[in-house]
Amino acid sequence: MKPNIVLIVTDTLRKDYSSKLDKLLEVGFNKIDNAFTPSSWTLPSHVSMFTGLYPYFHGVHEYYGVNDMVDDYAKLSKLAMGKFENLISILKDENYETIGISANAFITPIFGFNFHSNYLVTFPPLAIIDDKLINLLDKYYTRYKSKIKLLSDLIKERKLDEVNLIIKYKLSNNSLRDYLYYRSKILHKGCNLILKKLHQIKFDDRFFLFINVMEAHEPYSNEVIGKGIYDKYDYNFLRSIFFGSAENSIIAHYRQYYGLHADNAVNCVLNIISELSKKVNIDDTLIIVTSDHGNHIGEYGRVYHGFYLSDELLRVPFYIRYPKTVNPKIEIEKNTISLTSIYSIIKSIVYDEKLIINNKFVISESYGPQHSLKTIKSYFKLTDSEIRNYYTHKVRISYTDKHLIYDLDKDQVVEASQYFDLDCIQKIKELFS
Repeated sequence: MKPNIVLIVTDTLRKDYSSKLDKLLEVGFNKIDNAFTPSSWTLPSHVSMFTGLYPYFHGVHEYYGVNDMVDDYAKLSKLAMGKFENLISILKDENYETIGISANAFITPIFGFNFHSNYLVTFPPLAIIDDKLINLLDKYYTRYKSKIKLLSDLIKERKLDEVNLIIKYKLSNNSLRDYLYYRSKILHKGCNLILKKLHQIKFDDRFFLFINVMEAHEPYSNEVIGKGIYDKYDYNFLRSIFFGSAENSIIAHYRQYYGLHADNAVNCVLNIISELSKKVNIDDTLIIVTSDHGNHIGEYGRVYHGFYLSDELLRVPFYIRYPKTVNPKIEIEKNTISLTSIYSIIKSIVYDEKLIINNKFVISESYGPQHSLKTIKSYFKLTDSEIRNYYTHKVRISYTDKHLIYDLDKDQVVEASQYFDLDCIQKIKELFS
């Protein structure tokens, strides 16, 4: 019988802040020391995990001229998840019940992640919403530019239950609740709700359970709240790109709070594993625990994630527990892996196929800042040509303790930690030609 599948992604958790996850080794997990993400921000990284493709091939990545981060990236992600075979489509075909519990709005049906059952953790305030409201929000993002127009049409169609849902959702996200939420020293982002939902779910059939935990992700405290939740984070991230460094105050903010939230994320994962062990036979379950990317917390004057191809963003924790009810035919050589291999690992287990992962090196990509032109121009007086200069296709080749970053558009080496054979550059050119 095919095993159950569990994939837990601890959003924004750096490898060097994840050592407490070693407690998983006590309950049968294996640890891969050299795991790298193919992208330094959420959406491309997740699409790569689900399709097994690097961003260049699935097409979900940064590009010059983004108008709206939700609308534009939702179109790209939906296209990729519909076009390419992915974990959800494969496991549905194999009669798995697919369940997604995400605290990150990118990993929802709005972006093409169509699990049988979808649950989104929202904050602030902390709440968990299900398929019905997610589908309503999807309708708003894909068909309407105005919530008023959506409400008007629903009233005309006498869909009063849906009107009631939207009104309740809007009222629960008012500014007073936002204010009270952000007064906390540690901002919780829904782990308790994830655990509660896990407790409620009945796992009767073979299942694929995906969980995204946001405890290590921004925001970290009420200190930075401006016009919007991420206003100062975005400004300082972009400031480091265009002007060399974030503000000292925001760097101090990251250094004070990131570790606390990373620990909170690790504890959340350990509690999820504990809850799962009470609900299902974990000896009949493949479990993978990883992160989609890390975070800068002041290194090189940088904060946040995206754009850069540094160890702080690309090295992620990776733990795997094989089901004892099957004999896994998987070999991971050199203790090195790309998150794109998650797709192959799960397929190998489900189809009982042999898999040898022999990574001479792994690849990560960046195409520029992920933000919209409107956002960039709202912060800085830059011309289109000045902004456009930062949108080039950079590829990082990583192997254990050495790496090389190559700009394909400019045909030049950006950074190299040690000597790399020129054959590597030629192979990269051929791969992305």
